[in-house]
Amino acid sequence: MSEQGRGLTRRALLAAGGAGALALALPARPRLGGVDLSSLEALASRRRGFPAGLPIPPVISDPEIQIDIHPAKLPILPGRRTTMWTYNGSFPGPTIRRPAGQETRVTFTNRLPSSAGELSVHLHGGHTPSADDGQPGGLTARHAKSLYCDVSRNLSARAAGNDLLIYPGGERLYTYPLSEDGAPERAAFQWYHDHRLDHTGRNVWRGLAGMWIIDDDVDAALPLPRGERDIPLMIADRAFNERNQLTNPFGTLGHPPNDGVTGRYVLVNGAYRPHHAVSACRYRLRILNASNFRAYNLALSNGAPMIQIATESGLIPRPLKRRKILIGPAERVEVIVDFSESVGKSVRLKSVRRHGGENGLGSHAFEGSLMEFRVGEPVPDDTSVPSQLRPLPYWVDEAHNSVDHKWTISISTDFIPTWLINGKAFNPARSDAFPPVDTTQTWEVHNRTDVAHLWHIHHTDWFMLSRNGRQPPPWERCLKETFFLDPGDRIRVAGHLSDFTGKYVVHCHMLDHEDHGLMSQYEIVPAS
Repeated sequence: MSEQGRGLTRRALLAAGGAGALALALPARPRLGGVDLSSLEALASRRRGFPAGLPIPPVISDPEIQIDIHPAKLPILPGRRTTMWTYNGSFPGPTIRRPAGQETRVTFTNRLPSSAGELSVHLHGGHTPSADDGQPGGLTARHAKSLYCDVSRNLSARAAGNDLLIYPGGERLYTYPLSEDGAPERAAFQWYHDHRLDHTGRNVWRGLAGMWIIDDDVDAALPLPRGERDIPLMIADRAFNERNQLTNPFGTLGHPPNDGVTGRYVLVNGAYRPHHAVSACRYRLRILNASNFRAYNLALSNGAPMIQIATESGLIPRPLKRRKILIGPAERVEVIVDFSESVGKSVRLKSVRRHGGENGLGSHAFEGSLMEFRVGEPVPDDTSVPSQLRPLPYWVDEAHNSVDHKWTISISTDFIPTWLINGKAFNPARSDAFPPVDTTQTWEVHNRTDVAHLWHIHHTDWFMLSRNGRQPPPWERCLKETFFLDPGDRIRVAGHLSDFTGKYVVHCHMLDHEDHGLMSQYEIVPAS
């Protein structure tokens, strides 16, 4: 990109930071006259800084599930309720929790106003048939043109994927096998959200997101915290007007590369700066970044370590002690936090400045407190974190470093700039790679722009072979399906494509980028 383009990017970042009005964490203070001022701050924060209790979304564990998509008025901020688009009337939607290997059938009914148009639901991280993967679809009578994607109006419903959409007033059954490569799918923290062409960012912003947990025997056999000490947390920023209603930034959103929506208020499970009472023992936190654009560099206010046990693709081979954990949009991380040394105190989960790699729009992390844990008395705790968690699947040893397909991210220089993959904007009727089923593929992804991107591959999990020609850090040398790419980054990943043939998309999970052309498609074909 030219120097002029880089200047525009930097100016856009400064403008976005000003509009965000980020809340800053309180600095540490010394003791004064024998009084620990940090304890006084914790007491004050209970009264004013973290007033709302942490909502825990309802859990559904049935094999047959009905979810209505409809507007609801929700208590997000103090005062007036916020009208949001919801799954079953809540934000986040209900957490679906199911055993691995047991088929789950979910019927989604579109009860939104007809002006919302068609919808599509993607189980993010799921291994599903192509028809049940949440295809974005093409143009319809309600969505007659696309400014950024390369979509013909003359496509048949099947060629465009429109036969897979949920039309206003209609419903669609999605079948999720929860199996992969002849075995139950690995236990993992997944999520589900809308995936409609051009409108994914808008629809998720308005509330269409929920969490999904797969359990299996391997995870259950480990002495990890369970029950009320296993807490899923969805982090998502939003902007509201003076009447507590969501703003609509999408009508005035800038063109690429200045097209990242952020909000001043960072919500955790749909609440702004909530608190949660915990006992002085170990907890398992499953953390999802469901923001449209913003990254978070997670840390604890007391400086204690978090023990990472999993990524979005489930348990990693060995636990990792970490004090800061960067997660971009759609990434997940699971950590064990031990509150036993914080009896009677408050511990904040916060996001801190990212050092290193901050050389582009989207690379910066939010700075401020996210929520507060209020630590009570100790309780008996027989949990622990084993030194070995879960081995990698067999196909990782078969992965080759030679590249089967390259994906290159760039930006057009047209009058209306568009994000491109391999020089093309998204077209639902076009596939750009044709890997055979039941093969292990190695793909290279190169970010040639001055903006960060989050690369997400539908269908299966992937193992990172290298980042910028070097062995990746331990927290990336494992299974993942969403990858943070700073400007200029180049990664190689290997994945095993089993069970299903058909079309699957790859795209940036900065949702405005996806809506503005940064999506492509591959088609798994029968083995020759």
